[in-house]
Amino acid sequence: MEVGSPAPPEDRSPRALWLAWRWRLLGLALAIVTSVVVFPMAEADTDTAQALTAQVIARGHASQLSELVGADAAALDGPLRVALSVDGPPGASSAIRAELARIQGVEIIGSEPGVHRLHSVATIEAEQLRLQSTWTPPGAAAEETLLDDARRVGRWTAILPPLIAILVALFLRQLLIAMGLAVWLGAVVNANLAPIEGTKSAVGYLFSNVTDSFNLYIIGFTFGLVGMVHIITRMGGMAGVLAIFSRLATSARSTRLATALVGFVVFFDDYANTIVVGTTMRPLTDQKRISREKLAYLVDSTSAPIAGIAIISTWIGYEVGLFEDLARQLGINQSGYEIFLSIIPLRFYCLFALAFVFLNVLLSRDFGPMLKAERRAFKTGEVLRPGAVALTSAAFSSVRVKEGVEPRWYNAMAPIFAVIAVTFFGMYWSGWSGKGAIEAIPALGDLFAGKASPVELASAWSVAASEMFNAQAWRDAFSNADNALVLFWAAVVGSLVALALAVGQRLLNVREALSAWLKAIPAMWMAVAILVLAWSIRSVCDDLGTSIYLVGAVQDLISLAMLPILTFLLAAGVAFATGTSWGAMGILLPTMIPLAFHLGDGSAQGPIILMLCFSAVLDGAIFGDHCSPISDTTVMSSIASSCDHVDHVRTQFPYALTVMAAAGAFGYLGVAFGLSPWVALLLGILSLAGVLRLIGRPIETS
Repeated sequence: MEVGSPAPPEDRSPRALWLAWRWRLLGLALAIVTSVVVFPMAEADTDTAQALTAQVIARGHASQLSELVGADAAALDGPLRVALSVDGPPGASSAIRAELARIQGVEIIGSEPGVHRLHSVATIEAEQLRLQSTWTPPGAAAEETLLDDARRVGRWTAILPPLIAILVALFLRQLLIAMGLAVWLGAVVNANLAPIEGTKSAVGYLFSNVTDSFNLYIIGFTFGLVGMVHIITRMGGMAGVLAIFSRLATSARSTRLATALVGFVVFFDDYANTIVVGTTMRPLTDQKRISREKLAYLVDSTSAPIAGIAIISTWIGYEVGLFEDLARQLGINQSGYEIFLSIIPLRFYCLFALAFVFLNVLLSRDFGPMLKAERRAFKTGEVLRPGAVALTSAAFSSVRVKEGVEPRWYNAMAPIFAVIAVTFFGMYWSGWSGKGAIEAIPALGDLFAGKASPVELASAWSVAASEMFNAQAWRDAFSNADNALVLFWAAVVGSLVALALAVGQRLLNVREALSAWLKAIPAMWMAVAILVLAWSIRSVCDDLGTSIYLVGAVQDLISLAMLPILTFLLAAGVAFATGTSWGAMGILLPTMIPLAFHLGDGSAQGPIILMLCFSAVLDGAIFGDHCSPISDTTVMSSIASSCDHVDHVRTQFPYALTVMAAAGAFGYLGVAFGLSPWVALLLGILSLAGVLRLIGRPIETS
């Protein structure tokens, strides 16, 4: 039987199926009943829920207003005076007013003639909060509508879609059914329990996510990179690399260490890290009898944690952008990038996760489901659990070296280096902001379409090249780059380089090379389906207000000393339930950081609590995303490692939970109560080593 193919049960009678599934079904039913009882009790009161919903809408309102008044405010010596009036429910009105009062360059005043007027009206319509605003310049005859947006007020039913997806996936191990059911259920809830209308809406969610440009580029990147790896494998490039690593990685432990080190090299993007490391190292880890579960763990644990703290990455633009906005709003005398750098020693989950990877590799000790998986692989050579369904089909594993081809390591390294180089310099090209008349480097598409000339391209590159040794220029470029587009083209270039090497050296003909590349399509269909469903669940959760419900459920429990750990847990819950770390950051940074700022105002612990909360949101989001079976990065780790997705989640979770416990105890609690951050880091790492020594068991012994 082929590795990774499910083993058919001997008896498929109803009684046999019931005996095999009864505990899973009972566990699922119990978990659902418990959740349906508990979650309504945790629901925030109506005013709080409306205020949080209004705050989210008003934030977009404030962004549009800032752009609108920017030119007028710049022409004045002082701030632009705006008469603001807000009508609506008390909680919502207060949140809207507070959000708009933070706009830079604007002074909010009462009614006064001869000034700009902004009138906002919040209304509740069928469980939705609608915000309509009108902007009236002085002397203008007509009002200009700025915003007319509506969001569902987050109630306990908003947690049902991710809850069902997670529970069905974990108890029944039917991932596509679980995620599809979650999308449908969320759409039905959003349609006020109308099943036909909800079904139409569910199709709409799927279609919109399939056709979204960012998602298409990520899908294209995945296909392109896997196709490139197929060509590399077919022409013997991967065999050449493995021959070198085989000489260096003489044992399973050194192979695990090499895998972790490769994960550190591709630090600038979590997607690129996941696919490159997983697909490159998988043949060698299989050869050394390392389980696919362990490979997926190593891949997943060196992707987001390293990309999240790297000083140049595709993450930093998003993180610093949120920080910068909050620093301006709250009057914090630090730039967004300075805040990012200052909290790196406080990024306890990311730092401990990376430390735990190396401790685990160097000590060669495991516990829980991972120990069982590693011992199975070591003793039997079965890198997948019997009956497991790897997240790539047989088409992926069927790609083999062409008979008679001499393995050459550079046939693998050249395309991979091309992907890394195009990604790195493509980010600079895509995001670089010029000086004077040169605003950016023209894209090749603009050149071909006649929107830019070769002279303009050369001129822009000349200026850009002069700044290539400027660290700030690189940081700004990564902040502004269209990373999905760049990754897509990096995969295209990598595929073309692999194709050229294969055909140019006469290792493969064009037909053989294209045939190998096209095997990426049947190999990846299930993975792409799961990615689309994960994105659709995220869209459903956004429309239902899942994040708003979770914030409201715990907001009243917060005190200053407990704020960092509760912020971490809240971010983890949001990211786990929604499958997106960036979404959790986007909703919680503007919510929790002002709360930390005001609670700590005048307190000696205020500044460190504030920085801890910045870190807690980012790390909690990464932890939740790290553990969530509906997270796209978790899915991509399973794809790259060709691992059963549920097995990956099940074996990784105890390790992530162990790291989270150390980060919470020594970091977000310990430092909040006065422990030095450096002492917290030392104690946390020592505690993780102690866990592996006391609880972990060697893989090689029974």
